[in-house]
Amino acid sequence: MPRPARLMLAAIASTLALTLAACGGSDASESDTSSGSDTRTVEDTMNGTVEDVPTDPQRIVALWRTGSLLADMGVEPVGSLEGEFLVEELGPDVYAEYEDVPTVGTFEGVDVEKVIELEPDLIIGMDNGGLSIDYDELSEVAPTVILDIKEPTDVWDNYPTVADLVGESTDFEKKNAALDAALADVSEQYGDTVGGLEVTSLGAYEGAIYVDTSKSLTWRRLDAAGFGYNPDFTDNPERYSEELSQENIADLADQDIIFYDATLEGEATPDTQALLDTASFKRLPAAKKGNVFPLTSGTIYTFAAADLQVEDLTEAAENYRP
Repeated sequence: MPRPARLMLAAIASTLALTLAACGGSDASESDTSSGSDTRTVEDTMNGTVEDVPTDPQRIVALWRTGSLLADMGVEPVGSLEGEFLVEELGPDVYAEYEDVPTVGTFEGVDVEKVIELEPDLIIGMDNGGLSIDYDELSEVAPTVILDIKEPTDVWDNYPTVADLVGESTDFEKKNAALDAALADVSEQYGDTVGGLEVTSLGAYEGAIYVDTSKSLTWRRLDAAGFGYNPDFTDNPERYSEELSQENIADLADQDIIFYDATLEGEATPDTQALLDTASFKRLPAAKKGNVFPLTSGTIYTFAAADLQVEDLTEAAENYRP
C-alpha cells in the first residue's frame, strides 16, 4: 500500500562464513577470503552471490527502501533513488542533511551514467520482485547487493543487515530492545483494557481506503502493545494491507478503536483526513465515542517513528472510552 512511507547491529564478520541476520527479510550471508580482508563475498541475495563487497564502503548508492535506514544510522550516500529521503519520513532536521543527495533514477529504472559519475564502491537496495531496475548492468559499475523483501516487516528486519553491509556499527540491538520493552510496558499497563477490544488501523491514498493486516509492521507493534485487532484482517491475509471500499465503512461499526495513519507530527494526510470527514465514517460508534486516534505510519522505517508509535498507542490506551 503506497502511503507516507518507509526502519534496524548486525552480524560481525568472521574469517569464513557468517550469516547476516535479516529476521525474515533477506537471509544474505557473507564470507571473507582471509582475516582482515578489505572485501567479502555476500551470498543468498536477490541477485545471487556478490563478490568483492567492501567491508567499509565509502561511496554508497542507495536504492529502494534503504534511504531512511541509512539516514537513521547517520550514513550519507553519494546517490539514491528519488523518494528515498522525504521530509515527512525523517523530519525537517534530519531531512536537511540529506535533501541534496543526488538522485540516479526511480524504482522504474536507474540512469547508469549518473551512477558511473558518482564512482560508488557499493550499491545497495531492496526489491520485492516488482521493480524495473537492471541490477546486472549496475553490477558492472560496483558491487550491487539487493535484499529480497515481501512486506514492510522485512524492510525493518533488514535494518541490521544493511548496517553491516555499509560498515556501520549501530546500537540497533540496544534501541530495538528498548522499543520492545516500551511496547511490553504498554501491554502490561493497559493490556487488561485493550486486549479484548477489536481494533482497526487504516489510511487512505488517492481515494482508496487501506486497512493494515497482520502482515504489517503496524499490526506487529499493536500486538506487542497488547491491543486486540479486527479478525477480518488477521486470518492469513495476502498482503500487509487490504483495500476497503467506501461502501463497506459500515463494516467497522463493531470496532472499539480505529487508528488512522499519521505523519511524524501526528496529522492525517489529506486523503486520510478526507476519509475521517465523511459522514459514513463519522457515524461509526468509535468516531462518535471519540475512540479514533492517530498512529504514526508503520511504513516509516526509523526508530524515531517507532518511538512515536509507542507514544500514540499509550495515549490511545489512556484515552479509550468504553
